[in-house]
Amino acid sequence: MKNTIGLIFLFAVINASYSISLRELAFMKSLYAREDMPKLVLTAMVNRRIDEIRTLYERKPILEDAKIFCNSTEQSLQLLLDSMDSNNTRTGDLSESYSHIVRLINDVKSIMGIHNVDYLTMDSRYSFSRDNLQAMMDAYIGDIEMARKCEVSLGRPNRVDMKIVERIKSLSNEMRNYYFPKDDGFFAEVSSISRKTMDQCLWRFEFLLNKFTATFINLKM
Repeated sequence: MKNTIGLIFLFAVINASYSISLRELAFMKSLYAREDMPKLVLTAMVNRRIDEIRTLYERKPILEDAKIFCNSTEQSLQLLLDSMDSNNTRTGDLSESYSHIVRLINDVKSIMGIHNVDYLTMDSRYSFSRDNLQAMMDAYIGDIEMARKCEVSLGRPNRVDMKIVERIKSLSNEMRNYYFPKDDGFFAEVSSISRKTMDQCLWRFEFLLNKFTATFINLKM
């Protein structure tokens, strides 16, 4: 059964797309598919989001209404943190509330003209630009690092296969350093050799990410 689940994760065919689900939550739920997601992981996500909203507050220029929104949002996130210690609060309820807050954040970021990568995820029906693919890869790497730190705190450092992580990081750097020539039109871009190179990078990334996920699940201690 363990090997079967591992193969399902390893050979799932996926691609880059926008999703209605928040990437970080969907990814963490896949890592903790056989168990409840630790509140420590959700706490790390909330703290990371607080850092983001504080950075947004310091953005120049920024409207006064946006500053008020940032202050209100930080208070909402702090309420979530305060609820983590309650035994009467389920992780699922906290995750749903967190997802709602993040959607509001991204609505405001969209109004401010700030590009959003929180809903970039994997889906076989779509293919995205080099910038979006790079942003998605970097976002997943950030999620992996967050999970690694949480597992270390939980006394399970071996659960994260660092060899796979290093290969994922190396692939991200390889793509960042690769020069993709600009094409004159959409159809020319799709058929170009550089586009096929990007598709190869995507395939390697999805393979490594699925392998990481399968290993993480099977190494539960």
